[in-house]
Order: sequence, then structure tokens, then C-alpha cells
Amino acid sequence: MHGIRRRKRLGIASAAVVALGASAVSVVSAGQAFAEEGCEVDYTVVSEWGGGFQANVTITAGEAINGWEIAWTFPAGTSVSSAWNVDWNVSGGRFTGSDVGWNAAIGSGQSREVFGFIGSGSSAAPGQISINGDVCDGQVDPEPTTSGPDPDPGNPEWGQGLPPADAELSRAYQLIQESDPKGYEPRSGECSNEVHARYWTYGPDGKVYPTWHPTRDASGCSFGHEHGDDPRESPLFGESGFPPFGYVSEVQVDSLPEHSHRHEDHVGHKILVENVDVIQGDNGTSFFPPQGAVLAGCDILLKIHQGTHSPDAFKNNVHELIANIKCNANGQTVQADFAMLMPFGEAGGFSPSECPGFGGQRVEVGTPVPADSPSEFVTPGRLIAETGCIDAIRRGDTHNDPLFPTPQPFNVSDMDDFWFGNSQVSGAGVNFSMSPLFYVVDSQRYYDPSLPNGLGRVLDLCYEPDLLGGPNCDEALQAGGGQRLQWDDPRSPFKGALREYRPGGFSLQASGSSTVYTDAYGDNASATPFDGSIEQRFSGSTSGANWYVRGATRDWDDGTVHSPN
Repeated sequence: MHGIRRRKRLGIASAAVVALGASAVSVVSAGQAFAEEGCEVDYTVVSEWGGGFQANVTITAGEAINGWEIAWTFPAGTSVSSAWNVDWNVSGGRFTGSDVGWNAAIGSGQSREVFGFIGSGSSAAPGQISINGDVCDGQVDPEPTTSGPDPDPGNPEWGQGLPPADAELSRAYQLIQESDPKGYEPRSGECSNEVHARYWTYGPDGKVYPTWHPTRDASGCSFGHEHGDDPRESPLFGESGFPPFGYVSEVQVDSLPEHSHRHEDHVGHKILVENVDVIQGDNGTSFFPPQGAVLAGCDILLKIHQGTHSPDAFKNNVHELIANIKCNANGQTVQADFAMLMPFGEAGGFSPSECPGFGGQRVEVGTPVPADSPSEFVTPGRLIAETGCIDAIRRGDTHNDPLFPTPQPFNVSDMDDFWFGNSQVSGAGVNFSMSPLFYVVDSQRYYDPSLPNGLGRVLDLCYEPDLLGGPNCDEALQAGGGQRLQWDDPRSPFKGALREYRPGGFSLQASGSSTVYTDAYGDNASATPFDGSIEQRFSGSTSGANWYVRGATRDWDDGTVHSPN
């Protein structure tokens, strides 16, 4: 994980924080790593505002230490949007953080404020606090994240064994059985294809599909890519199970001619597990939600395919979304449990990202796959970095950045992806619409029509002497120690692991608890199944309102992840 990279784009200017007082909680650790005297952890909330807070963490060492790792479990619905002076990750409410080198040493009896962060949700003190693996006094030792709840439903052998010999395999699963660039292609020293193939689940059609796995197998080997949050951490796991990667595409295989199929690579499947409040008056335009009444509390278990390492998204606008969003609105359940290929803007091309500026002229690339991919015109669609950003950097063009009070010049680290999409299900007693935003801060590629397949590597621009690199490039240059890094080097900060996922605009009107059947794109809703249909479940109503459901920002890089990811 890379603390420099996190601070680059996701920090918040202190002027934007409204201070509402301070509170502090102290915990005494009996950790062996800090000798028999233990150590003290101060978790201090320095300010709060509607739906958010800032906290600082201080460690007092019993004996001198050099290197710390801290972990805790947040109250339900609490997460971190940005942090400083720490390499961190949040998965399903479990926070982990470690020093960034210069703040590793704490002298005997010394107190040191080691890091701070911006959080959303409850500012109450976390539980299950541990330091260097040792649990603090009076708390229950947290289960390792790789053990999780019972992995069934979906596959009681998850991570332990291969599917039964007579099981029907999906095309997505067949791709990971042998080394394949669209499936799983392990490097020397990484987990074998056989180990990787142990992480499977049954889809609604009874076929075997690949699914989520940790970045490391229990044997200790790593996979080199990540799939986001552990779905077992979600309260919805019992009803949703492991997401079957590629299920919607498989429905196309069984019901449509080959030219209408859409097959996506394995490493691009990403999961978000989160609990958030829907705030009255929130339309998603501000970084923080506004102060207002809570309309609903929502659990989110979402799987989207979003890869930023290949040329796929330059022209292909439909991507698999499997989601279960279950909200409690004043005692009423509002739920959308669906799977579809969601269109993100118009097929065949894309629009420029924030550099050189939103609203730029659309870039036409070519015929999408499949050629009959539907387009949507509700949202801006896919905004992807391209050579216009390089020109803007060379010109010294500036833009507004929330980290700074004055306009800042564009740099290579600004070459990111924003994906806006929209899908609607209408008919058979259901009216449903969702307009998510999936944002990748550290995209691995940009579009350059002069290169093969239009595929440029953002990392390569860090070595152009006339381009302002920014913090990601600074990190890459430091990691290389004078040597040029390859685009798929694990030390590269451009690996698509730092992402913000928002379900976004969400509206639903269902007559009771409704099961409907749609095609792979959510169209042709019917009360009865048909050839090539997918079962979708909806219940409740947003009462005619269009809710805005926020998600979370995370960095899923644990140091083993590399491009392609």
C-alpha cells in the first residue's frame, strides 16, 4: 500500500472541516510486541460534521519499538475516505494500518501521534483494537480476515478444493483453469492456476464460476491481483453468497449468437461491501453528504467489472454489475437484488476525464463488443485519460483541487477514470433506476491513438522530463532508485487498486416483493421467465424520491498487487 498515493487525491483541505468539538478514547494494550508494560492507544475525534469526522491516533510505547501495525473494527456503517501518514485499508468495517517508515520508531515511554484520517458514519470508538497482532485489554481477539464466516452459501469447498468432476463449468471458470491473459496468468512464485481455481462458486444456473479470493492464499502464496472487499463481511452474504464472476455473460452464451456475447477478463471483477446512510437533500455533487435527515440505512454488496489495464473500455461500454442493495427506511425494507450488463455511456468511444477537463469532445474509437451493445445517454458515461491531458500538462493548464486553496497545474497523477452508468428495469410491477459512479484514481492506462490498440501506460509518462509527474510519479521514481519500472511492476503506484465506488442515484417502486425476469441488459421485464432471462428481485419503494446512495473509497493494494489488476 502507498501512503503517498492516498494523500494525493483523497485528502480533504482542513478549511472544509467544520469543527464541532473533540473527544478521545484511550485503550491500554497488553501486547507482547511492546513488552510487559504494554502501550496506550489514544483514538481522538478532533472534529465532527454531518455524516463525517476527523480522528487522530496516538501510540504511547511501553518499551522502544521500531515498526507498528494497528487494526480495529469500526461500528457498523463507519468507514475511512482518506488518511495520512499511514498505509491503510478498510474491508467490511475492519481497519488495518501500518507505519510509512519515518514514523515507525516510538521511544520507550514516548507518545507519538502516528496518523490521522477522515471517516464517515459513527465517530464512536472502534472495537477489537490490536497492535502488531496483539489484542488490547478486555477485547475479543478478532478472527483473521481470511477465515471469515462459514464460506457456504455457494460452495462449502471455497478455497479448499476443485469443483466436482461432473460439474458444469462456465466459460469464465474455464479461463482460469490454465494460464490465460483473460483469465489468470501467474508469475513465477505466485499461486498456481490449480490453487486459484479452488476459489469458485455455483451460479444461479448451477454452473461453476470463479469468485472472490483474498490477495494471498492460506498457503502464503499471492495472486498478484485483488477483487476488492471480502463479501463474507457483508450482512447480505447469507442471501447473496459469493458473486459468480461472469454469470450474466454466461446467460448470453446460452441464449444468444456468438456475435452478441460479452466476455470480460478475470482480474477486473471488483467487490464493494459497505453500509451507508441515505441523507435527505444529498444529490452526490459534494464530497461529503449534506447535513440532513436520514432517509434510510443501506447495506451494499456490489460486484462491478472495471479494469483499467487494457484497451477494453475505450470502446466497450457494457460491464457486468451484480448487486444486492438492501435498505431500511423507517422500518420498511427497500431492496434491489439484481444482475445485468450495465451500459456506461455511449458505445464505441468515451469522453476525456478531468484532465484536460470534464466536458471535452467525445473520442470515437471503433465498433464495440458486442456490436449491438446498448448505449445510455442519462450520464456522462466513461471518462478516460487520453493524450489531451498530456498536452494540458505541457501547457501548464491548471484546475481546482480540493486539497489546495488555489488552482493547481495538471500532472501525470491526474490521469484517472470516472465511469458513470445507468440502468433501468421497468415492467411487471417494478420501476427501478440506478446511476452509479465508479472512480479509479490510479488507472493503469490511457488512450493514445498512435500506439498499438491505442494503449498507453501512465507509468511511462513519469519518465518524460518535460511532464510534471505529481505524487504517483514521485513514488514510482523513488521506488525505482534510478531504474525505470515496468508498467506491471508491483512497486508501480499505477495499478487500479485505489477506487471510489458509489451506487449513486437509486429509485425503486415495486408492488410488494416482486420477482421479475429481464434480459442481460435489464430490459424486457416479465413476470415469467423466458429464454435468456435473469431473475431479479425487488421490494419496497423510495416513495417517489431519487435517493443518492454513497459508497466508499478504498485502496486494496497490500503490496503484492501488480498490473494487470
